[in-house]
Amino acid sequence: MRSFAFFAICMLIVFGGVSPAISAQVEGLDISGFVDTSYSNNLTDESNSFSLDQVEVDITSAPERKGGFRVDFNYVNGQKQTTDNVLEQGYIWLKIPCKLRFVFGKFNAPIGFESLDTVDMYQFSHAMVFDFGLPTNLTGAMISGARGRFDFSLYIANGWDQISDDNKEKTFGGRVGISPADGVNLGLSYISGDEGSDQANAETSALSALDLDITITRFDKFTLGFEYNSGTYAGQSFVSPGDDANWSGWLVMVRYAWTKTLGVTVRYDEFEDEGGARFGSFVKEKRTSFTISPSYQVMDGLLARVEYRLTASNEKVFPDSGADAQDSLSVFAVELTYSF
Repeated sequence: MRSFAFFAICMLIVFGGVSPAISAQVEGLDISGFVDTSYSNNLTDESNSFSLDQVEVDITSAPERKGGFRVDFNYVNGQKQTTDNVLEQGYIWLKIPCKLRFVFGKFNAPIGFESLDTVDMYQFSHAMVFDFGLPTNLTGAMISGARGRFDFSLYIANGWDQISDDNKEKTFGGRVGISPADGVNLGLSYISGDEGSDQANAETSALSALDLDITITRFDKFTLGFEYNSGTYAGQSFVSPGDDANWSGWLVMVRYAWTKTLGVTVRYDEFEDEGGARFGSFVKEKRTSFTISPSYQVMDGLLARVEYRLTASNEKVFPDSGADAQDSLSVFAVELTYSF
């Protein structure tokens, strides 16, 4: 309840609903965000639901300054409204010598092809690489910069999605990007660090991931995306206790824009959880997924999407309406997103 009240107060401040004095304080800031709603139908277990998926308000200071801040207030359906979840991002940035940028606080992890927020996505759902192979947010410090066709970021953080460190170790990582031609971008990322609490003499384990992402926009009306991801969690296998929990996955995506308002995205992705530690099924498992998602820009700010996704596994891990396990999962969804 306290977190919800905190979120509500922040919304009032943002939109100037408290007093004229507070409203004046937001001058010179960039305020944006979105409201995301959906209807989904799980065709496998026959459940269906309308949902307010996410509400986000982002406040950033003027980019032309030598320093500033960004705060993302966020509500996500199904998440406990802790301070960590309500504040998706919150950091201070500074321009430093050599045309570099220094960030200190909590920020979206600069790794992978797909973005976290629905307004930056090409379809309704994330691929399995995003869900099971990568961190979402990092809390720490980061330096980034760009030179010609090259860009980079280097960071130190508490760990994968850890707003407060639960051990004495830190996680390190970075991304190097290159644009060998107009409309082509390649990125190579690596992240590694000890995870797990060291309280009560519990041991930490090294969690590492390597990720390659490619985006191609040079072809008229087409956007192409590819990502390969592999990782290991030392000594955390459920299939062979004591061994490393290894995984690997990849995706390929094609989006075609018929017009400025109408388009369709097709995505295929695979993910193999050799140690049974990523899916949570505790068995060696490989899943494949096919997604098709038409979209329509209804008006400025309002985007409509329809998605059908079929996920198949080599194990029976998806419950149907009778609580019997099946080897495939089918989901149909309709999404409306308004951004401002």
